[in-house]
Parts: sequence; structure tokens; C-alpha cells
Amino acid sequence: MHFQQQGKKNLAKFFDKSVINKIGKQSGFVLRKARKISAYHFVLGFLLSSCRKQNSFSSWALQIGLLSGKCVSKQGLFDRIHSGTVSFAKELLQAALLKQGTKCFTAALFASFGKVVLQDSTTLHLPQVLAPIFPGNHSRGEQKAVARIQSIIDIKAMKFIDFELGSFTQNDQSASGRIGAFAKKGDLVIRDLGYFALGTFEQLIKAGVYFLSRLRYGVSLYDKKGCILSLKDLLKQGKPVDKWVLMGAEKRVEVRLIMLPLPAAQVSEKIRRAKQDRDKRLNHSREYYHWLGYSVYITTADHNIWTAKDVAKAYRVRWQIETIFKSWKTGFHLQELLHEGYGNEHRVKVSIYLMLLLICLFMNKIYVHYRYTLQKQNNKKISLLKLTTFTAHHIMEIFLLPPIRLKELIIRYCCYDCRHDRINMTDLYQNISLLA
Repeated sequence: MHFQQQGKKNLAKFFDKSVINKIGKQSGFVLRKARKISAYHFVLGFLLSSCRKQNSFSSWALQIGLLSGKCVSKQGLFDRIHSGTVSFAKELLQAALLKQGTKCFTAALFASFGKVVLQDSTTLHLPQVLAPIFPGNHSRGEQKAVARIQSIIDIKAMKFIDFELGSFTQNDQSASGRIGAFAKKGDLVIRDLGYFALGTFEQLIKAGVYFLSRLRYGVSLYDKKGCILSLKDLLKQGKPVDKWVLMGAEKRVEVRLIMLPLPAAQVSEKIRRAKQDRDKRLNHSREYYHWLGYSVYITTADHNIWTAKDVAKAYRVRWQIETIFKSWKTGFHLQELLHEGYGNEHRVKVSIYLMLLLICLFMNKIYVHYRYTLQKQNNKKISLLKLTTFTAHHIMEIFLLPPIRLKELIIRYCCYDCRHDRINMTDLYQNISLLA
């Protein structure tokens, strides 16, 4: 009984019961004193049942009943899912984003910058009936239903800055400029080709924000005098290139161009895949195959901040967000959650926003805490994928077990194995001591 009471207290503290109930009233989700389903039990019941992969209205209602001690019907729960519930869930997520801690993990490679900001998106397949609301790709003459989540994260603090839920057709290119609202002077933005937009790069430069990106093939390059640079001449040198250039036929954005030759085996594999490209319209040129022999980057970080090799190392950090997305789907079952029974737009949106709320709280209150503590005190490096899976499978134990016992289990089951054949996510970002 003692552990149960302590577990309830820990749950209320972790999910901030008072805030959830307050936002429930402010958003109109709760119009009067709750008789059976409070805002807090509504949220907690969903998250606990979803982590167990029991994501039906029946299991959700059962979990609310167990928490509240009252009998809740699945029909009564179904009636609470509407546009106002979507607003409530979205406001909860926004409040969690604003209330995160400030503990940072820093590395010498990023010491010159404020935040180190990554922007990327992941997609979720939905029941076909939702295609008009979440239009996706076409397959065999039929348009699929696919949602897209745009995410912006500060990897120094390992905290999310922004989420935006839309459809598959709202691609990365259209979301490129959104970064300007969250990156400030002195910050660094790292992005892939999906967000390549000259206008956005120009805005970041004006705001004093550094950026690092791949260079899109075919973009016009000029020297500082405005004379066009021949890509063919740059490629045929067969050696590294590191120079300031002007990019774009119209905007002429000044960037530092870095071209680093790749190992022969890697080049051969890239060329092989390019020749097997199913889109025969591409008709790759000889110049393009030369292009595949290089890693080509653009940045506004000067030589006194990064060497050319530092640029390549820094860009590898962008892959952290792919690991984060994988943890959502394999650890917290985000894709499995949206099964064929999810044919209601409001239910889909509420479910995604509430799962993002759990992910946000998990990153800030569990992952960051144990990543920092275990490396500092035990010289252990925690695996995000292992910890998300452990948390989802044992979510109640997280709040019931004594802290010392929980720490022992996390060390045993959630840390990286000692390996020398590949680098883990923690080592990829940092190879120095942590700073609070």
C-alpha cells in the first residue's frame, strides 16, 4: 500500500497533475467539476494503456477507472473526444515544451554556439478513411492517409523546441522557414537537403544564426567577384575544397563551401545505387557521378571555429534525430498505436499530441537525468532506444520502484554494450565530460 501511494504521488509529480487539470478547465475540456473523468485521469489513463499497447476505448476506460476508483464506460469516454479535446491535448504539449529544464550536454565541437538546433520530420501511416484529412502519397492509383510530424530539437539540452502536426503533402521544403522563430543569434542550425531553401539561409544569416547543410546538386556557385564557378573544375581536382563562395543565381548567399573526397569503396556504392535508380527520367550526367565522389557541405562557421574535417564531424550529429524518431516508433509504439480503429480525426490528433507529451516529459525528466547521472557517477552511456523500450514496458515500475533499485535496472538493461566496431549515439555527439 505504501508503494502504491508513493507511486501515485510520483505519477502526479511527473505529469504535473495540477497543470493538466488547470489546462483542462482553461481549454474547455472540463466545463464543471468532473464526476468521473478528470483531465488528469483522462491523460494518464490514455498514456498508461498505450504504453502497454492496449489502445482501445475499453482499455482506456478501464485504466481511468482503476486510477479514479469510478466506473467509466467506453461510450462515455468516446463522447469526450472532439475538437475541444484536440485543443486541450495541444495546449498540454505546448506547456510541457515551455517548462523543460536547461541542463546541457556540450562538446568542444559546439562550444562556439548557443543552441544546436536540428529540424526534421517523421511520418505516420493512418487508416485509409482519413486520406481527405491527412493526404499522403499515391500507391496503385489510391491516395494513402499519412500524417507528418515536424520536430525541432536542441541537441545540446536534448529537449524539443517545437512540434507541428500536418499531412504528408506538407513537405519539409514548405516547413523550412519555420526554424527562424526558434533559432536566435549565435545558435547553430543543422539540416538536410529536404530543408534546403536559399531564402531561409538568407534569413538565418541576417539573424546572426550559423547553419550547416549539404549542398544541393545543381545550385549555381560564384566567387566573391561574381564570376561563376565551374563545378566540373572543382570536382576534377580530386582534392578537398574549402573556400567562401556566393550561392544561388539570384539571391547570391555567401557561404563557406567544403568538398571532401570520399573513400573509393563508398563512391563505388553510391554510383551503383544511382545507376539503379528507378526514376529513369533523372538520366544522371558524368558530372553528377563525379559529384558522388565528394561530401559537399555549406556553412557560415568560419575557419577559426571549424576546420573542414570538423564540418564533416558536426554534420554527422544530424543523424541523432533519426535515432530519436526510431525510439518513438519502436520504444513508445507510436505507429502501432494508430491502428485501423483510429478512423476518427479527433482521436488521431489527441492520441498523437498526448504521446508527444509523454515523449517530451520522458526526454526531459528521465533520459536527460539518467544520461547525465550515469555518465558522471558510473561512467555508463545510456541508450535512448533501450531506455524508451524499458520505460514503455515498465512504466508503472518507473514510479513505484525506489530510485536506487531503478537506477540499478537502468544500468543493467538500458546502457550501451562495450563495443569497438561502431560508435554509439552518445559518443557521436560528445567525447568529453558533461557540463551541467
